[in-house]
Amino acid sequence: MPVFKKSMLILLIIVLGAAMGTYYSLAEDDNDPMETATDQVTEPVSVENFAVYVCGAVKNPGVVLLSPASRVSDAVNICGGVLPNADTEKINMAQPIKDGMQITVPAKGNPQAGNTDGKKADTAERRININQASAEELTQIPGVGKATAQRIIEYRNQNGRFTAVEDLMKIKGIGKAKFKKIEPKVTI
Repeated sequence: MPVFKKSMLILLIIVLGAAMGTYYSLAEDDNDPMETATDQVTEPVSVENFAVYVCGAVKNPGVVLLSPASRVSDAVNICGGVLPNADTEKINMAQPIKDGMQITVPAKGNPQAGNTDGKKADTAERRININQASAEELTQIPGVGKATAQRIIEYRNQNGRFTAVEDLMKIKGIGKAKFKKIEPKVTI
C-alpha cells in the first residue's frame, strides 16, 4: 500500500496545482489592462490653444498661444510684463481670454483705455502704434509726411521700441508744436 499512498499523493498534488493554475489564470484575465482598455470607448482629447495679440506698454508685444483657461495677466506676463509707464488700472488683468482677441496695455497719461474686448475702435478715434506702424500708416498721422515717417522707422530700428509717446520729440523735425498735433493720434 505504500506505493498506492505515494501515487495518491502525487495525483493530489497534480490536481491541486492544476486547480490553482486555473484559479490564478482566471483572476489575471479579470485584471487584464488590454481587455479593459478595449472595452471602454474613449473620445480623443483635443486641447486647442488660443492665439492672443498683446500690444501697447508691454516689453515684448506679439501674438502668444495660451490655454483657453488663461487670463489677460497670463498673456501680458508671457510678453515679458508691462513697461514702467503702463497704466495697469485701465486694463482688467483678471479677464478671461478669447481666441483672436487683442490686448492693448495703455501707457500712463494716455486717455485711450486698455482694449481687451477684441473690437477695433472707429477709424476716426483709432490711434496709430508708433512701435508697429509702417511708413504708410505713419503718414496718416496729422503733421507726419514721408520723410518724418521714415525717420520714425529709422529711430525704431536703431534704438528699439519707443517707451513713451514723448520719445517722438527725439526725432529731427518733431518739436513741441508738431508733437502736440501728433500726440492725440498715436500710442505705443
